[in-house]
Amino acid sequence: MGKRYFDDLVDGERVFCKPLEMTKERILSFAEEFDPQPFYTNDKLADKSIFRGLIASSLHTLSACTKVVVDALEGIEILSGVGMDEVKMRTPVRPGGILSIDAFWTNLKSSEIRPDFGFGTVKCNVTNQSNEPIIEYGYQYIIRTVSPRD
Repeated sequence: MGKRYFDDLVDGERVFCKPLEMTKERILSFAEEFDPQPFYTNDKLADKSIFRGLIASSLHTLSACTKVVVDALEGIEILSGVGMDEVKMRTPVRPGGILSIDAFWTNLKSSEIRPDFGFGTVKCNVTNQSNEPIIEYGYQYIIRTVSPRD
């Protein structure tokens, strides 16, 4: 697929993301390195927690989903991320969970200062294999236009 620019994007346009499996090994590895809470790293302690079993760190869930979205945006001339919309965690992710990301472009706006830039948000709603809501959030990007406007 060729390059795409701000001018090629349409509000509501879907971003097609691959499903994501959250394996126990990945959950433990991420948690041990970046978020070592006992309900992320230890089966026995997790069983005694309010979650009644091992779950993925919300930071892991967001990071893993970010990778899938970035892969799906390949070819779009994104210059930088500039923020995130409010992240809402809904349901814990368990080992073996399969996550689906429903993502779409919204809030597309040309820059008033830089005619070679536009802004857009990719809204994401993530569900698991049981169609339970997992996480909701959005990425705000600066995107290159096809050519500078005069």
